[in-house]
Amino acid sequence: MKNQLWGYIRYLLLGVITATALLWSVIAAPAVASAAPASSGKGITLSLPFSVASHWASSPNNNLGITWQTGNNQTTFEILDGKFVSTSLDDTWFVYGWFGALQAIKQPYNVKYPEWGDRHDGIDFAGREGIEIVSASAGRVTFAGKKVGNTVEVSTTSGYRITYAHLKDMAVKKGQYIKTGDLLGHLGNTGTINPHLHFQVDYIKKGSRTAINPAPLMNAEWGSIVIPAAEANQFYTDNQNPLEQPNFNW
Repeated sequence: MKNQLWGYIRYLLLGVITATALLWSVIAAPAVASAAPASSGKGITLSLPFSVASHWASSPNNNLGITWQTGNNQTTFEILDGKFVSTSLDDTWFVYGWFGALQAIKQPYNVKYPEWGDRHDGIDFAGREGIEIVSASAGRVTFAGKKVGNTVEVSTTSGYRITYAHLKDMAVKKGQYIKTGDLLGHLGNTGTINPHLHFQVDYIKKGSRTAINPAPLMNAEWGSIVIPAAEANQFYTDNQNPLEQPNFNW
């Protein structure tokens, strides 16, 4: 009788454990998965995709988004025939297009992104044509060819895909494993007018793709880099902090 009673108790305990596991898989596990650091861009640190520092440094007030500098013995970028043209070989790069809901996207002269909710899915770095573009992360080259002009895509082991677009040329091939700082190509204007690098971070999982704001992930002293106060660097939302622009699915 005691053995039979103990058997019933064991079956009851087994049922409770099984039910608890099922409840966890249905309710708790998806919640944990959706809050995983990788899906929000946390847990990954990126370097700047350049082998040289921005010449536009040491701004007077050391703030983000200050007015475009045009004097005070500073070299400048000019716009000639719709292109950024450096007035000095010392000039390197600057941010001309943050991630997110940019005011420029709403303007009739600019490219529209309706499928992305009128948001820009990367950071545009304008710069002198021909400067080196290097990998911001370690990973494997999963694409090297024509897409957004000459484009290189590097996939990390944690599910991120880093896109480098509008390159003048490409120094890597598909399937190649690279380290942070390895040469990918040179800044160009393929597939666009203005020489610039389109730098994009996506998180890929089971066919879904999340555009990740690269700015807070990058090892950069944003406050020490002169950034033009242009519409491409301002937002049509109340939050004007480029480091806080939210990720989005697309």
